[in-house]
Amino acid sequence: MEIKFERYHLQSELLSPLHEFKRISVPTEIRVDPLTKRRSRIITWSLPPTEKFDFSRMAEVSKGCVFCPENVLIKTPKFIEEVVPEGRILIGQAVGFPNLFPAGASGSVVVLCQEHFLSLDQFTPQLYEQGLSVSLEIIRRMIRFDPDLGYWQISQNFLLPGGSSILHPHLQVIGDPIPTNEMEWLMDATASYKERNKTVFWKDLVETEKRLGERFIATHGNVHWFVSFAPIGFNEVCAWVENHSSILTLGQEEITILARGIVSTLKYYDQKSLNSFNFALYGVLDESSPLLFLRIISRTPFQPSYLNDCTSFEVLQSELTSNIYPEELCREIRPYFT
Repeated sequence: MEIKFERYHLQSELLSPLHEFKRISVPTEIRVDPLTKRRSRIITWSLPPTEKFDFSRMAEVSKGCVFCPENVLIKTPKFIEEVVPEGRILIGQAVGFPNLFPAGASGSVVVLCQEHFLSLDQFTPQLYEQGLSVSLEIIRRMIRFDPDLGYWQISQNFLLPGGSSILHPHLQVIGDPIPTNEMEWLMDATASYKERNKTVFWKDLVETEKRLGERFIATHGNVHWFVSFAPIGFNEVCAWVENHSSILTLGQEEITILARGIVSTLKYYDQKSLNSFNFALYGVLDESSPLLFLRIISRTPFQPSYLNDCTSFEVLQSELTSNIYPEELCREIRPYFT
């Protein structure tokens, strides 16, 4: 086992007008991901806290969108008959259909609920159970139609800061014959780790994090929840599903656990006056490079004085930043998973 947690402590000294021009030292910590070796910056200053944004006006103006119940079965696309003879896939409130503007070989949308807008504390495990179930059924049917679609992601972009153009809560299901950059980095790194150590990286990581106790949140069934040592986004929470080499083998128990964990994370975000987020469930069908892993991050809250959280560091230097120490995040979010 060679799980290494590398970090570098940097100090910047200046005469601060906030402290009567006295000399101060501002710390920054650079962390190296133990798997990909990608670096993240932990900054100790942050924007002042914001009040919760009132979305009532925005929700009222945009109500009656294409995903609302009076339109979703009339104005959304249908799958071709060879894939889904009935046109769309419905489970509970969730409705799955092809994306009119797909970003891959197979692009689908899953509307989560009939309500046009939900605040983060209004999402329920049942909604995500139904949404994930529809997503998995889409994947199963698409693979029967095109077995070359071996790389899948189930993701959610919530609100404008998260990249969503529609307020109504929905998931994206994207499948391709080639992996995304992130999938490839993770697969290559885990394969290299296994070749060197003859063990599975994720299993070693979970065992190490459990022993250290600083960033491990909880284990529920086969799903292990933890906070990244070197996060790629704000307030990043991760889950690794053990004993599953394919997204297609997920059972109802794992779906329920993942749904509850997502909702637990959203409740924490809501308590911190956050309102926008992204999550991705990475699913690779290649048994030689299994990957079944979930990440969820918060985005800069939508507000009148909105500030984008992607700077030149992220988009031009591939250097990711976080404004909270992962260990602090873990202490704060752990009670939400009990």
